[in-house]
Amino acid sequence: MKLGDILRRTITLGISLAALAACAKDVKRKESVSDSASTAPVVTTIQVNRGTQGMSERVSWMFSADKKSVLVIADPSGAEADAIPNGFVFGDEATGFQARMDSVWDVAVSPDWKTLAFSRAYQVVDGSGTSDPVYLSDLARRTSIDTAALRAASFASSGMSSARSVAQAGIIRVPVDAHSVTAGDSAAPRMFPIARGWRVRWTADGALIALGNTPTRSLDAEPSESWTALDPKTGEFHGSLPSTAKILEPQMSSGPVLHGDSGPDVSKAPPIKAMRDGKQLTITSERGVITISSAADSGAAPYVVGPGAALAATAGGGFIVALAPRAKVSAGEMPVEVVVYRVSW
Repeated sequence: MKLGDILRRTITLGISLAALAACAKDVKRKESVSDSASTAPVVTTIQVNRGTQGMSERVSWMFSADKKSVLVIADPSGAEADAIPNGFVFGDEATGFQARMDSVWDVAVSPDWKTLAFSRAYQVVDGSGTSDPVYLSDLARRTSIDTAALRAASFASSGMSSARSVAQAGIIRVPVDAHSVTAGDSAAPRMFPIARGWRVRWTADGALIALGNTPTRSLDAEPSESWTALDPKTGEFHGSLPSTAKILEPQMSSGPVLHGDSGPDVSKAPPIKAMRDGKQLTITSERGVITISSAADSGAAPYVVGPGAALAATAGGGFIVALAPRAKVSAGEMPVEVVVYRVSW
């Protein structure tokens, strides 16, 4: 699949468990005689990256201070470390909210964990150096950014071809109650007519989004050397950050780097502790299967979460970050992928 095709794919966004049910895979669990419908968890599997995989993929995640919310990022890169858009999953146990999106250059969560800022990735010039005027006009209409501005803001996105891409800034607000009637409207992505955001950060006070300017090289890990400012409340854009503003760097935990020709061992992983309704839970990864059990029900069979090895989990075990074998592996694809298991009781 060409990078241009990947970048033109429609955003896949889940705003609640119900919204994701259509695209998530149900995972069967082991049942004991003592199981009942009121206590048995429902498990769904969320693929973090459904876009292009690249030659390798970095996996990272971070938790909120209370560990009830998690942001998981799959960051692929191409041959010669070329830039490839990322995929991410966000989950919040407190509200029941979850979101997933592909084709973003970067994503960052606000200091209060109530807003996600991201930059949508679009290709405007293909590998041959050709720009499709029909597509560019349609992109200008969809982004509310005129074609001249899109061309001016584009940057080289491949060191092996003449491809050029742009970034468009957007936000997702975490609803107070993901099950309310208005949750879908309040959490819908809000896009800004601003072609910036190769890198996305927040200021330490959470008042502004820092949008990184275009990279000087077409490398996936290339930083931004200068920043512009976006007010997420008003949409007001400034060409530079205030001199007193401090950019908040996210403290991400790193998982193994996935490669196209091989994958890490997913047969086992250290156990992870969680706490739900005052009861301690243990998330175990053995023989390639992840299970969850309660110390209070020592005689009951553990519930099967799904295949793979657990890397991390939220405080109550509601969101489990894991590596799992890919169901179908095509030529050149990675045999292992990062997923998030949503465990709902």
